[in-house]
Amino acid sequence: MKIRGIAHRGYSAKYPENTISAFQAAIDLGFTHMELDVHLSKDGIPVVMHDALIDRMTNGVGEIRDLTLKELKQFAIHPNEKIPSLEEVLHIAKDTIIVSIELKNTDLYDNLEEKVYEVIQRMDMMDQVYIISFHFKALAKLRSMSSEVKIGPLVNKVRRSHFRLLKDLDAKYFAIRHTAIKEKHVKKCEELGVQVIAWTVNEVDQMERMTMQFPSVLITTDELERFQAKKCLMEDSFEQVGI
Repeated sequence: MKIRGIAHRGYSAKYPENTISAFQAAIDLGFTHMELDVHLSKDGIPVVMHDALIDRMTNGVGEIRDLTLKELKQFAIHPNEKIPSLEEVLHIAKDTIIVSIELKNTDLYDNLEEKVYEVIQRMDMMDQVYIISFHFKALAKLRSMSSEVKIGPLVNKVRRSHFRLLKDLDAKYFAIRHTAIKEKHVKKCEELGVQVIAWTVNEVDQMERMTMQFPSVLITTDELERFQAKKCLMEDSFEQVGI
């Protein structure tokens, strides 16, 4: 059974985040979506990691932008895990799961948007990928490059100006911190044909509240099996009462 939800950095509560094993676990569990973060290596290759530095996640130190992909691959996240390129992750995701790509620290890179777009095109996955970012100029740049790429702003709080931004960008997604989502936001996005995303929901009571209050919202979580169990339990309850 497919689980309608977004695996945050793969199954990051159980496996090292943003790694092939974490993404494969999300796929194996049947999640419909997974989220990842990208930076750009010194030789212009999009690589998957949350931080601009490799210090927290690997046995190395330094900034991703100062190291080539070959140099990055010399460091280990885990004995059997290296920093994956975006293309490597999309290869295992192709025809299996929808991928949310977050552009990180776009001010550090000259052409992150173009390089990510090139990989998506090369993998022939334009219909299976969407791109989100806190950096709205990067999203506008992507839109100027292509009318077909799916994009969406990422925000901590919702402002009225964001709905104008959604229209200007022709955005299909709007990623909002889960504590900031209100019914009026969801209704407005439904009118605009925009999919609301809630991030990041890890506690059972939060999962239950979000699912009950905002059934159309896509929930992002680190706790994949916890979310899976809650979704299955709630769906069984709905069936029993004839909903």
